[in-house]
Amino acid sequence: MKIKEIIISEIAKKGSIDVSQFMEFCLSGNNGYYIKNEVIGKKNDFITAPEISQMFGEVLGAFLINFWNENINNEFNLIELGPGTGTLIIDILRTANINKNFLNAINLTLIEKNETLIIKQKNNLSNINFQRVNWIKELDIKKNNRPSIIYSNEFFDCFPIRQFYKKNKWYEKYIKYNEAKKIFNFISEEVKNVDLLKNLEKFNHVKVAEISDSRKKYFDLVCKYIKKNSGICITIDYGYKNLPNNFTLQTIYNHKKTHLFENLGNQDITAYVNFDDLIHIAYKNELKIDLFCNQKDFLIGCGLKKRKEELQKNKSGKTYKKIELDYERLINKFQMGEIFKVLVISCL
Repeated sequence: MKIKEIIISEIAKKGSIDVSQFMEFCLSGNNGYYIKNEVIGKKNDFITAPEISQMFGEVLGAFLINFWNENINNEFNLIELGPGTGTLIIDILRTANINKNFLNAINLTLIEKNETLIIKQKNNLSNINFQRVNWIKELDIKKNNRPSIIYSNEFFDCFPIRQFYKKNKWYEKYIKYNEAKKIFNFISEEVKNVDLLKNLEKFNHVKVAEISDSRKKYFDLVCKYIKKNSGICITIDYGYKNLPNNFTLQTIYNHKKTHLFENLGNQDITAYVNFDDLIHIAYKNELKIDLFCNQKDFLIGCGLKKRKEELQKNKSGKTYKKIELDYERLINKFQMGEIFKVLVISCL
């Protein structure tokens, strides 16, 4: 069955489904967007920081090496959540050549469900002759007890969300299917669940809310993994700490914004990450918040400007200018610099 038919069938059974259920079918169901497609890159739907410039992965790699030197200095797990095409881990491993002890201590695990991307990752990693790699679909807290470094870039934004708004009372957005017109449409249902209404109280001043139970559950698993094994987790994503007064869900197809009901199973659907939720979960697991800042401050603080200048040496013309433009895209407040946040949590 096609995704559209599956969703229509589910709505027929239940009368309607919430936004998170709709997203789940489109993104992670059978033939879902993240299951079947190669989605990252200039020729696909969106491009991430590692594809923009090698500087991103090199600076992150230097940060990881420094943490390992100061706090682990032994065999450890290096785990990437949602590694995409493998560009980021390749840049990190290339940077690791400056510290052979770090490189030789790595037990690499890539968390990936997309079989197409796994093939791409294997091919790309084979080009640098790094073979100590394990691919798994889910993070398993029961396995091993080595110190761990977990990192992700644009991973938590794709978790399904429910959408709520307040007009004297709280309402949740649901999706129905109009059989006569052959179209999906939104409806609203009043929230009556007492526990849910209690959770929505913190959103009263902004009057809109996007809640992702699956994102919080997954991040809680990451925190428990770090708590059990010791180590650090670095999460980089677009998001906020102070609640916005607007919905942030967006859909992208071929680098252009689209509508949620278009291109079912063939377009990216994301929402900004509520970093306040993640910080609260980390504290609940008795972890330390080492850092929370925007991407610009993180990259500049870790030496991005110096790395840019090194790459520009003996370069001229288009190459020199491209390095400068890529640098600006990573840190400019109107591009990725402020909208992307970096959260670092640890247990030592």
